[in-house]
Order: sequence, then C-alpha cells, then structure tokens
Amino acid sequence: MPIRPATKDEQTEMAKLAAQAFIDDELFADVIHPHRKQYPNDTYLYWLPRLRQGWADPSNHYLVSTIERGNGQGEEIAAWAQFTRKSAKAKTGTTPAPVDVSDLPPNRAASKEYEDILERSYDSIAHEWAGPRAECWDIIWVATSPAHQGQGHGKALVEWVIEKATEDQVPSSVISAKGKDGFYNKMGYTIATSKAWEPESNPMYGLVEGGQFWWRESHLTTKPTKSK
Repeated sequence: MPIRPATKDEQTEMAKLAAQAFIDDELFADVIHPHRKQYPNDTYLYWLPRLRQGWADPSNHYLVSTIERGNGQGEEIAAWAQFTRKSAKAKTGTTPAPVDVSDLPPNRAASKEYEDILERSYDSIAHEWAGPRAECWDIIWVATSPAHQGQGHGKALVEWVIEKATEDQVPSSVISAKGKDGFYNKMGYTIATSKAWEPESNPMYGLVEGGQFWWRESHLTTKPTKSK
C-alpha cells in the first residue's frame, strides 16, 4: 500500500478528508462542531489551520496512503496521519511562530467555547511525555476517508511510525478515540495509562468518554533491523 510524505499543496484535501473521517466522532463532531448539520461545508476549517501550523514544526511528519483513481486520473488520498517525534532534547523557545490563516473564513460549524479545547487541555496531559517517555513518537491523527475504511490504510500508516520508533529505540503513544481501542491494541499499543480528559482540572473533563492513552514499548525487546 503506497505510503509517502504529504505535500504542502495537499493540505486542503487532507483537511476535507479529516472532516469526513471524524464526522461522527464524539469530540470533533459533537463537542467541537455542534453546528455541523447547519454548516456541513465548514468543518474542514477546523483542520486546515492546524495543518498549516503543524507544517511549520520540523518534529511533525505528515504521511498519506494513496490509491490510483480510475481512468488515469492520478492519485487519491485514502488516509493521512500526523506523527510527532517528541524529544527531551528539544530546545526551549523554538516553537514555530503562528502561521497566518487570515485568508480563511470563520468556521461557523464550530463551538466558540470548545473549538480550541485540545490546545487548552495540553498542559493537563503533558506529563505523559516525560521521564523515560520523553523521547518517543506520538500519533497525533490518523484520518481515513469513509469510502476507504477497512482497507488497511490506517494500519499501514501506523506501521510506519512503529518502524520509526523501533529504529530510534523509543516508545510510541496514541490517544485513542472512542471505539478505537481495539484497533490500537492489535497494533501493539497495550499499555494503558491516563485518560486525555483527566484530571478534573482538565478543560476537557466530562466532555468525552474516549481518550485513553496507550503506549507501545516493544523497543525494550525489539532491536532495529540492520541494513545489509
């Protein structure tokens, strides 16, 4: 299954795919986009600014899984993922400057109260990536087009980051959405720690049921394959 780095000019296509992939998600649909039925074409405007901002950070890696369109029409993105290589050695003060998104219209489908809930909750969960887990790969998003669910695209993307973690001899983490625990468990993410909405001081507390932190630490027993 073809996996390759995403290109910057694919950001809008990726944003629209994510809007469809998470159309029924308890967080991205119910909490963040309560007006999505009234403004169904606006939800991609949640994803596009975050893709633009994330692109400016070299620790982020964007991958796409593609299929060939019929009649020689080129590639179609079936799924994409964002992975972050977290490092305890990251220099302070190196956060990329905010990217200008003033050209984008407002996201009318979003809740003004909760549109930035993930960003506001980060400080409550940052402890997960500390100590022996400060050096790790983190799965930020895996978005698969509803038309291509169950075809192995998400699995192929996750296998990419598992290979990277094995090469680097570090663990990898994911926050699983409601109903996705089984998928990640099968991929080796079996060490459960906290919930992404804990503790009570977390702005996300009480808003969702999912959000389990899962870790994969096979680097402790699996050595990277040496190239011949």
